[in-house]
Amino acid sequence: MSLQGVTRYENVSASGSQSLGKRRKSEFERSLNANDLRAISAQALAASKQGRPTETWRRELESMDRSARFSGNALRIFQDLQAQLGIPTVRPILLPMNSQPFWHRRPHPFANYQSTIALPGAADVVIIGAGLTGVAAAYRLKDTGLRVVLLDQGDPAGEASGRNGGNFELLPENSVGIYEGLAPGRFTFMRQRYPHVPTEVLQAVSERQASLVLGLALRNRDIFKKTILDEGIFCDFSPRGWLHIATNESEEQGICDEVSLAAQHGQRIAIWSRAKIAQEFGIEAAFLGRFIPGDGTYHPFKYVCGELRAALRDGITLYTRTKVHSITSLRPNEHRVRTERGEIVARSVVVATNAFTRELLPELSAIEPYQSQIIVTEHVPDRARGRIVTSDEGPVFFNQPREGAVNGHAPLLMGGGDDRRMKNPSSRRRSPAVHARLLSIRDRFYPELVGQPPSAEWVGPMAFTPDGLPCIGFLRPGFVIAAGYNGYGGSYTTAAGHAAAEMAMTNVVPDWLPEEIFSPRRLLTDEPLFLTERKGLWRVAATLCQQIQNVNRKLSEALTLQQPTTTFPGSSSAQVLRPAGESRSGDTIEPETLGALDAFRKFSPQEIRDLLRLMHRWDLRKGTIIFTEGSPGGTCFVILEGAIDVSINAHGQHQLLTTLDAGAVFGQMSLIEGVPRSATCSVRSDAVLLEIEREPCEELLHSGSTIALKFLATLNEGLISALRGADLRLMQLDRAQFQCKPAETPRVASVNEDSVLENGAGAGAFITVSERACAP
Repeated sequence: MSLQGVTRYENVSASGSQSLGKRRKSEFERSLNANDLRAISAQALAASKQGRPTETWRRELESMDRSARFSGNALRIFQDLQAQLGIPTVRPILLPMNSQPFWHRRPHPFANYQSTIALPGAADVVIIGAGLTGVAAAYRLKDTGLRVVLLDQGDPAGEASGRNGGNFELLPENSVGIYEGLAPGRFTFMRQRYPHVPTEVLQAVSERQASLVLGLALRNRDIFKKTILDEGIFCDFSPRGWLHIATNESEEQGICDEVSLAAQHGQRIAIWSRAKIAQEFGIEAAFLGRFIPGDGTYHPFKYVCGELRAALRDGITLYTRTKVHSITSLRPNEHRVRTERGEIVARSVVVATNAFTRELLPELSAIEPYQSQIIVTEHVPDRARGRIVTSDEGPVFFNQPREGAVNGHAPLLMGGGDDRRMKNPSSRRRSPAVHARLLSIRDRFYPELVGQPPSAEWVGPMAFTPDGLPCIGFLRPGFVIAAGYNGYGGSYTTAAGHAAAEMAMTNVVPDWLPEEIFSPRRLLTDEPLFLTERKGLWRVAATLCQQIQNVNRKLSEALTLQQPTTTFPGSSSAQVLRPAGESRSGDTIEPETLGALDAFRKFSPQEIRDLLRLMHRWDLRKGTIIFTEGSPGGTCFVILEGAIDVSINAHGQHQLLTTLDAGAVFGQMSLIEGVPRSATCSVRSDAVLLEIEREPCEELLHSGSTIALKFLATLNEGLISALRGADLRLMQLDRAQFQCKPAETPRVASVNEDSVLENGAGAGAFITVSERACAP
């Protein structure tokens, strides 16, 4: 373009009164260069009103888009201008020149902040990382009177905390493949992480994890909101709801199942029809959606700065652009933090470095950095109105922040595509493939934006763990990790920071963050902590008991359509708590006898001897009643020799449910849960049993010894076998019910809904049977 052509642009008034369409075609005979476009851009933006072009400028820029030639970076500058003014292009949309996050458009109030010229030599607590987690920890410690030092290698909220999507969500829906609900998602992660662990254990653990994750996210949201209100933080807080749109029928079922899970925690979730989604968002969805009121969007950078301002006001010290090179733990209450500016000796350390964790702590290399990519489009009809929308179609998340919302329009932030592993979490390299994918997804949800370039596109580092759970807990005494949020920092970070602060003060892990689930130490071994630590094994056992009882209830319902099983002549109706006669010490049994049973092969000879000293031996004759249904429990038995019949009382008749042989363990549920006996057990053929009572069992388990863990694992194996047997029986009954003739009407006498399963290792499970008329 000739200088005369450029001058013509410069002489155009803000009103656009001079016609720009009268230029000679020769003015476009050469390519427009970057300087030409900078001049044009300056004039067009100066003439704009509320960020929108005048009609004259719109026509001229559209004409240029169709016919002008651009050289070098000129086209990118031109598309940036189109993006700022909201003008579509007919050309392929390039990566925008602006890679600055939407949240960083304002000057940084804590850039290169130093509380003092030199670092202090000592502190009670050193927090590494001044993002959402680290600042939350500092905020929690601000009124404690402790000497707290907050360090960051850059400026506060300079990485993931200022480069995210600005969402806070109740259900962290990270998943392997298509999301099918929180509990099924946890199970998929567990199965992938621990393929050698029995499915029943993984299911039990996954259900518990789902409940714990939801509880953590609820706690996070409550603390987050309270902080905003208490400190009066202006962070465009918009708790107007979160819509997740299903992508198939399986996911629809998953989100429907989450309604009951959330209800257990007092949280209301709504299921939205396709019509409701179209009405609220103008989105034509193929499947249902899940709407969670109270979730929404916020300005994470403003939030971090608001928290930090309050913490500094109350004595926390901050040192930015201070990289930590190493941490040496000399003893539980003495840790040497080495930085490029000197050393600090701290009583406790909190590492809140998320994607950068493995750079500081190579032993936590399992916390892997991943990269997300986000675009922002200007002047978009404000259909989201401060709410979040997510979908596995992409996958994608988007919202329209309240900053910049005016006259029914607002910026649109959209992130998604496949998250990518990063070698360097500091990388700012954007992916053209993800860029194209984001535009395609955007145009699917907002078809009116087809052709409109985004005004900015940036990447941010995230931290993923192998099991999809955050790491919040002690790596070693006095050394707390809070990182690895798997792309859901908005769901975890505030509560994680507060928990890390509590641990730094007390050296105690909160009950709502059980170590076998959240501790970073779980990443140091291939064996799951929930099967190698006493608390974890006990919780697995309790969960298995609950699952068995749930299956029992389902079986009771199914058996309303069945005829009674073969009856079994019972003995006296008097309650029997334990066998008649006297028991002897368990150490009268040869260790080789117990060790020969499959359930005890993993015990060493000495461990077998120690275990036998805790047990009682019973030599019982055929027909002896061991205990009766409904009697108080509190012990469990191992069958060394003989066979045991298990029966229940249904309408005055004893019904035989199963026979347990040598090697079986029965009575665990009464021992673990303290519930009454759910069946009657009697000796079918002369038997030798070993019994362990609750008190010595608890003493053993509280010791945390190797033998304790092995014994608890043995109890769990019996529960797993019982659960498998119950599931198999349920499938058989379902099949029998299906084969019933439609004309037959079942006659139901009664169902004992209070009954629970007794169980036997390797011997299946059994339930209460009521009188039925439908033949299998």
